[in-house]
Amino acid sequence: MRIPIVIIILFFGFATCKQQIDLEKKVIKSYHEITFQTLNKEKQTNFYNEEISSQVLVEPGYYVWGLSVVSWEGEYHAYYSRWKKKYEHKGWMTHCEIAHAVSKTPEGPFIFQNVVLKAKKEGGWDINNSHNPYAIVAEGKIHLYYIANNIKSFFPNVNGKTSYPSSEWLENNRTIIRESQCIGVATANNPEGPFIRSEKVVVAPDNEKFKKIAVNPAVIYKNNIYYMIMKGDDMVHKDPFRIQLVGTSNNPDGPFEFVPKPVYAEAQTEDACFWYDQIIKKHYMVCHVMGKSELALFSSENGFDWQPDERKIFMKKEFALNDGSIWKPKRVERPFVLTNDQGQPIMLYVAVYDKNTNGNIAIPIQSKKLAKK
Repeated sequence: MRIPIVIIILFFGFATCKQQIDLEKKVIKSYHEITFQTLNKEKQTNFYNEEISSQVLVEPGYYVWGLSVVSWEGEYHAYYSRWKKKYEHKGWMTHCEIAHAVSKTPEGPFIFQNVVLKAKKEGGWDINNSHNPYAIVAEGKIHLYYIANNIKSFFPNVNGKTSYPSSEWLENNRTIIRESQCIGVATANNPEGPFIRSEKVVVAPDNEKFKKIAVNPAVIYKNNIYYMIMKGDDMVHKDPFRIQLVGTSNNPDGPFEFVPKPVYAEAQTEDACFWYDQIIKKHYMVCHVMGKSELALFSSENGFDWQPDERKIFMKKEFALNDGSIWKPKRVERPFVLTNDQGQPIMLYVAVYDKNTNGNIAIPIQSKKLAKK
């Protein structure tokens, strides 16, 4: 039987169209397919010179460490930690603020707009520091999760105002400060703010499932529920041993109920990024495994029971440059994965420290199969 030419043309036309749709959407059917674009050598130079460009978010005079990006009305908004270099790298814990920058494209350049959460605040539980931003869009608003130091009880209330700690006190009490770190959330109707901070701490150590600290929040909103992965110290170990737990809440400001089973208990982990892939129908988490030379990938069917993904290593803590060399910075941490509207990864942002420069590097994600075409 002869097949009409028109049907053949339609068939191949449909196949070509479908392939084009896959290319446009960058459909990834397995995370084994994921690869990262080569970084132009010029971007490394921009980083060292503290020059903002596409793929490089740095600021002269500041340490920049970690970001979170959301898409809003055709633009990309980055929320990132920064503190003045005069406070040295350790200033992240006492002198950090969260800044906001905007770009037309996910790789940047991200142009500074405003500070959305200051290091020193009036009133509230979080008078000192703003760090580890993690922003999501849910229920028509932007919810910006962050950590701050709940040290208000150490300072007297004078005429209705809490006195602020001196630089000397902050320097001499870093252990107290570390163990006062808690998670809060600030909400806004648009990316610029104003961001209204939660009146109460959103997550604090419960001394049952975890102790001492509640930090590094990563949040998704799925089926009208807020899921959070956060870091605390394990109850079993005497010395600090960082574990990550999963909790849920019906409200952005909690309370979050955490399951006692850690995401991973065989090594210390931190800096989670959390998303749900609607195509593959799995939850994924990329995180920094302390002491390892790569960023690890974990997956979960239900969001609570996690295991190392089949891929295991999401990315080595290094960058392939277009001149054939490999850039291995002193530190690569704070991974954040931007996903498309189907929950598929399209961009990886990481915090980089090298040669006394801190900043964020963006690396486009693609499928190995699509990269060859």
